[in-house]
Amino acid sequence: MPSDPRVSAIDNFTPTIHHAPGTTLRAAITSPLPTPYTVCIIGASRGIGAGVALSYARAGATTLLLAARNTTQLADVAAQINAIAPSCAVHTVACDISSPTSVRGLAAHAATRLRAHLDAVVVNSGYSGHVELELTRGDAAADGQWAQAFAVNALGTYHAAHYLVPLLLGAPEGAGRAFVVVGSIASCIRTGAIANSKYCVSKMAQVRIVEHVAEQFGARGLLAVAVHPGAVETEMAMESAPEEFKKYLVDDPELCGHFLVWLTREPGRFQWMNGRLLSANWDPDELVEMKEEVVDGDLLKFEAKTSAEKVSE
Repeated sequence: MPSDPRVSAIDNFTPTIHHAPGTTLRAAITSPLPTPYTVCIIGASRGIGAGVALSYARAGATTLLLAARNTTQLADVAAQINAIAPSCAVHTVACDISSPTSVRGLAAHAATRLRAHLDAVVVNSGYSGHVELELTRGDAAADGQWAQAFAVNALGTYHAAHYLVPLLLGAPEGAGRAFVVVGSIASCIRTGAIANSKYCVSKMAQVRIVEHVAEQFGARGLLAVAVHPGAVETEMAMESAPEEFKKYLVDDPELCGHFLVWLTREPGRFQWMNGRLLSANWDPDELVEMKEEVVDGDLLKFEAKTSAEKVSE
């Protein structure tokens, strides 16, 4: 697994690590969400995003706005939701997160067709490209993978925040207001078998955008966090991960969705997590117990080191 001790430290931040939803996360799904409860999920057509949508449906979300480029796959996810939660209203919208026009159209759909505020926005769209461990490999002019990684992971997150945060801020007092990005601990990686620079650096930029959203709107009750979904055997992971890493893709696809339901159910309770990089693998109860340590140390954020403090191996 990761060779950088700092990456290992965040991977194992809580004493207990989960690869599937534990007792607390399962309870979050069986306890109904507030009514009404509306969630917009960008990148909901497959894999982790589809799993997030199903978790919110099982938890009693009244309306789900699902967005992705592939509307055929979105329709399949909507059918699955209708089968398990017939009372949930599901809207599907074609959306390319790298296009500001497309995301603006998604926001317009939410504002006019739903005629409601959003309680939670989940940004799941992501792009990895081929794993290249040296910046000098490949043809930068021809393949455009660096540009695509930043267009989706960084600019796409900005587009989502720019157009959808106003709909979150329109929620009445006491309602949920959560802007969640499905980030990655890859944002912390510099060495090792999956130190794919374009992905790691663009995902780090994504986490920094989340920090800015938290700083700018946290005082208005918005919770903004990035959440690592675990190591899940998704299509993107199987297409991009080196063969020697694929054996680590063992986490339950439902883990992230259950974690997000737990996190966004009462965003006011978790304001102290604002602007931080979290992991769905962590034990939620142990994480809450670490509140004082996290807040006092301003942990789980990026910073430029200004001391020679040694990281333990």
